[in-house]
Amino acid sequence: MSKIEVEGLCKSFAQVKALDNVSLSIESGEIFGLYGQDGSGRTTLFRILATLSDPDSGYVAMDGHNLSKDKKNARKAIGYVAGTFSLYPDFTVKENIEFFASLNDSSVEECYEYIEPIYKKLLPFSDRRADRLSGGMKQKLSLCCALVRKPEILLLDEPTTGIDAVSRIEVWEAIRYLNEKIGMTVLVSTPYRNELLQCNRVAVLEKGVVKYVGTPDSIVPADDIGDRSKDWLRNDYSVDVRDLTRKFGDFTAVDSISFNVRKGEVFGFLGSNGAGKTTTIRMLCGLLAPTSGSGTVCGYDIVSQGEEIKRRIGYMSQKFLLYGDMTVKENLSYLAMIYGMDYSLSRKRVKEVIGAVGLTGLENRMAAELPLGLKQKLSFAAATVHSPDILLLDEPTSGVDFENCRQIWRIIDEAAKSGATVFVTTHNLNEAWHCDRILMMSQGKIKAIGEPGALVSEYGAKDIDDLFSRLT
Repeated sequence: MSKIEVEGLCKSFAQVKALDNVSLSIESGEIFGLYGQDGSGRTTLFRILATLSDPDSGYVAMDGHNLSKDKKNARKAIGYVAGTFSLYPDFTVKENIEFFASLNDSSVEECYEYIEPIYKKLLPFSDRRADRLSGGMKQKLSLCCALVRKPEILLLDEPTTGIDAVSRIEVWEAIRYLNEKIGMTVLVSTPYRNELLQCNRVAVLEKGVVKYVGTPDSIVPADDIGDRSKDWLRNDYSVDVRDLTRKFGDFTAVDSISFNVRKGEVFGFLGSNGAGKTTTIRMLCGLLAPTSGSGTVCGYDIVSQGEEIKRRIGYMSQKFLLYGDMTVKENLSYLAMIYGMDYSLSRKRVKEVIGAVGLTGLENRMAAELPLGLKQKLSFAAATVHSPDILLLDEPTSGVDFENCRQIWRIIDEAAKSGATVFVTTHNLNEAWHCDRILMMSQGKIKAIGEPGALVSEYGAKDIDDLFSRLT
């Protein structure tokens, strides 16, 4: 029996056709994946299925209830987690859960079987305000609040985008628990390849049109970033850190870590939120002084020669930090000028990096108007416009669909082939295989360092996810 039935669904906004004759049939007990890049109509479809928006035409039934005639009963069958955090920020974790339970004439005790895996993770933070939670904890709280109504159908719009690797694993453990133990039907959208592979079936949505419905292995391409020669094994260190420590008051964010990164190496930095990754990167950039310890970047001391370091690195932050009211070309030209490049060289270099990251034809587009994947490409171009010796990339693919992820990693690979050292953090553990070596960090300490395959073998892990779970 179909739990979700969609036939000939259409929805337009002014002249833009968000959904164009969409038809889907999702069976009871399925984990059904939905993949679509920015502008595909994915979120519009979720909002219609969640009864938050009406289609222009077409038929939708949720758990057998026709949405055009019986939204009230359909809503009782649906749990929905939106792509943006939509709970009460000034309520505590406990208050949010109890409030949403009361709205559905339920209680924590009554729905405990549904929320158990997630609820246990939230218990230590019961009295913390929602706006003070990490991204991963916010998503777990949103999921918990969607489950207190004991739904038959769970709608999840990119539930793991932008959250740490541990939280991603925990969210998917909860999805499998709900599907296998409760028998819940789950419709989940995700930009991540390894998550799509966990679904029974998937649909690809492109510009409002369903392009494919079937098994995930038929549409999710294997990673094809070619192996680089290991010339980096013979080279000198670009980064050398000894007993590096950073404290904030009584809290130790980075605890006496030592490691090195060779020239031309792609070095992956893995850890959950709060592990100390961003603090370490900020110290390497010369933006934050260490409490103790030492380090060099390109041979320059991170404490006393920060300005020299800044001229030789390209830094890409987690957040989009370029000028939204400037075009793609204007942003890059401005940065080239800041780095002291002469006019003729900067014009040539800006054209080169625009082509390298796949933004040709978008030179005059305002940065603020770009979808997330293209913003990340622009940020990467900005980090490389001055041809730095080292690239420090803080979660460059966070929230980006897998096709753009693949393109970004191809660009990273080319940068390494040209001799740049790439230091990259990521929450997507599958991306660890693109790195020559990885470092796993937890609570400010290094847990493991080495080549990905060698570490998996050394610790007897099934894969990188299993290794990460064991060590962090």
